[in-house]
Amino acid sequence: MRKLCPKSALTAAIGLCLLAAGCGTVPQPSVGAGPAAHFVVVNLSDCEWQIAIAPAAGGETRALHLMARASQSIDLPGGDYVLEQTALTADAGIESARRFTSHLDAGQTYRWRLATLLTAPSGETDRDMTDDGHERKR
Repeated sequence: MRKLCPKSALTAAIGLCLLAAGCGTVPQPSVGAGPAAHFVVVNLSDCEWQIAIAPAAGGETRALHLMARASQSIDLPGGDYVLEQTALTADAGIESARRFTSHLDAGQTYRWRLATLLTAPSGETDRDMTDDGHERKR
């Protein structure tokens, strides 16, 4: 039987230890990892809107300001949210805020269209209004 030199035996032992340690560890997912809920707000009106989005359990409120006919998107962790939308009109004394709660599932896309009773399509067809450029390719 052939003898291994001490240097070769030490190298083999270290290699086996590293291999065993590498096979025994499992990477832990980081907190907050995974797909987010993709939330798209599309302003179809000629007025500006202020949107506030806060976790229902408390936490940081995210604010969006949308100019006329603009859109914005935001990625949020899945969960329950309190949403408040306020139309910013030039008419003083008109209360136009609305507040409600909603559940957003991670990995899903949500599209929220803002409009008023006086919103006109601005030369677009109904088909054009449904394709607002925020479709996610899967």
